[in-house]
Amino acid sequence: MSFRTRLALALIAAAIVPLAVLGFGVRRELTARVEQQAADRRQALLAVLKADLANQFSLVRSRIHSLAAGLAADNRFRLAVREGGERRWLLDWAPEAMPASGLAVLRVQDAEGRVLSSGHFRNEFDRLDPELPAAIVSAHAGEALVRLRSPDGELLALAVVDSFRVSGRSYRIVGGLPFDSTRVTALVPSNELMVSLELGGAPADADPEEIGLTYYDGMAGGPVSTARLVVRHNPALLRDLQRGVNRWMAVAAPLTLLLALALAMSLASRVSRPLAELAEKTSRLDLDRLNEDFSSERDDEIGALGNLLAAMTNRLRASTTRLRDAERRAATGELARQINHDVKNGLAPIRHVLRHLADTAAKSPERLAAVFGERRATLESSVSYLEDLARNYARLAPALDHGPSDLAALLEEVARGARTDAVEIAVRLEPEVTRVRADAVVLRRIVENLVSNAVDALEGRPGRVTLTTEPVRGAAEPLVRLAVADTGRGMSAEELRRAFDDFQTTKPSGTGLGLSVVRRLVGDLGGSLRVETRPGQGSTFSVELPAA
Repeated sequence: MSFRTRLALALIAAAIVPLAVLGFGVRRELTARVEQQAADRRQALLAVLKADLANQFSLVRSRIHSLAAGLAADNRFRLAVREGGERRWLLDWAPEAMPASGLAVLRVQDAEGRVLSSGHFRNEFDRLDPELPAAIVSAHAGEALVRLRSPDGELLALAVVDSFRVSGRSYRIVGGLPFDSTRVTALVPSNELMVSLELGGAPADADPEEIGLTYYDGMAGGPVSTARLVVRHNPALLRDLQRGVNRWMAVAAPLTLLLALALAMSLASRVSRPLAELAEKTSRLDLDRLNEDFSSERDDEIGALGNLLAAMTNRLRASTTRLRDAERRAATGELARQINHDVKNGLAPIRHVLRHLADTAAKSPERLAAVFGERRATLESSVSYLEDLARNYARLAPALDHGPSDLAALLEEVARGARTDAVEIAVRLEPEVTRVRADAVVLRRIVENLVSNAVDALEGRPGRVTLTTEPVRGAAEPLVRLAVADTGRGMSAEELRRAFDDFQTTKPSGTGLGLSVVRRLVGDLGGSLRVETRPGQGSTFSVELPAA
C-alpha cells in the first residue's frame, strides 16, 4: 500500500470515526433521555392512578357505611330477617338502593354468607356465597377487585365490605364501583404510555411500574389472586425516533465520506508528489550514476530530506573511488583463497584414493591392481574436475549452464571417492528425482564441499555420511531436495550462527570458505540451503534445486 493511499485512508478515518462516534453518542443519549422521561411519566401516572383508586375505594366505603347504618336502624329489615315478614321489601332493597347510591355492586349477606338481597344480580337471592366477603376482608386494607355475575354477563368492580349488627346477629354488606377502563385511559396524558389490566397470578412483590390489587373471581369461585394495573411506555415512539436519527446518519455519512475522500486525495497528492519525485531520483542512483541533484529550496521536512539526500550523494561520490580501490586490492586475495579452497576440494578424492592404494599395497599387495581399477574412475573424474575448474577460473566469470544434470550419478561418484575404511558413505536416492537443472561443474563443487565437510566433521572417528534425495512436496514449482547428513559432533548455536561467514572455520588447516562458497553457488543456481544440527549427534545440510 502506497504512502499516498495510507495518508488518504488516515484522513478519511479522521473524518468518519468522529462522525460515527457522534452519531452513536447522540443516539445513545437520546435513547437514555427518552427512557428517563418515560420512566418519570410512568411514575407520575402511577401516582395519579393510585390516588384515583384510593378515592374510588374511599367513596365506596363511605356509601356502603351509610347504607349499613340505615339498614341497622330500619325496622322493616329487622322484621324481614327475624320474623320472616317484609320479605318482598328485603328482596327489592338492594336493586333500589344500588342506583340511588351510585354503586355497581350491592349485596347484603348474613353471617353464614347467605345472600339476602342483591342489586347487581337479583337472582342471587338466598344463595350461599361466604367466599366473596371473606376474600375482600382478607385483602390489603379490605379493598379488592372482584369479578361478579350480572344480567348482562359479568362486571369488574372495586369492592369493599362493611358489617352491622341487628338483634345481636352480624350482617355484611358488599358494595363496589365499576372498574372502568375508559376512565383509566382518560387519565393517560398521551399515547406515549399504555395502561393494561392483568388478572390472575400468584401474589408477588410490588413492581415499581405497576399497581397490585387483590383479585377474586366470584364467577369461577377461584382462590384469591393478584390483579396488576401495569403502566408501559409505548416502544413505537422510541423506535420512530431512533429510525429518524438513523436516517439522518445514513444521509450524513456518505456525504461526509465523499467530502473526506476528495479532501484526502487532494492533500495526499500534495504531500506524496514531492516524495514520489525524491523516490524516483533515488531509484536511479547506483555506484555508476551519482549525478542526481536532490537539493531543494523548500523549508519543510521534505526540503530537509532532499538536502540530506544531496549531502549523502556527495559523500557516496567521494567514497566510491576509495571503495573501488579497496575492492581491486581485495579481489586478488579473495580469488586466490577461493582457488586454493576449490583445488583442495578437487585434490581430496585423489588423496583418499592414494591412501586407499597405499593401505592396500601395505596389507594386500595382490589386490592393488584390482583396487586401482575400482578407484581409477574417481581419479579420472577428480582430474577432470580440476581441469574444468581451471578452465572456469581462466574465464573468471563463466556463464552457468542451467541444463539437466544427472544428480544421482554425481552422488554415486562422489560417494565412491569419499569412502574410506573408517567412513561409511550411504546413498539413498528416490528414483523419480535423478536429475536437476544446474551447471554440472557448479553442482559438483556443491556436493564435493558438503561431503568433504561431512567427512571432516567425523574428526577421524568411525561414522557415517548419508546422501539422500527426495521431491519437495507442496512447492510452487518442481524441486529436488539433496540432503547430506553426518554423525559427527554437530555445531553449537554460535558455530551455527557463523557457519556461512567467510573465513569462518573450526579446522586448523581450513580456509573458512567452504560453506560460504556453497551458499553462493546454490544461490547462483536459484536454489536454497539450510542446515539442521544436533550437538553431539551430527548435522544435516539440505539443498533444494529446480527439478529437470
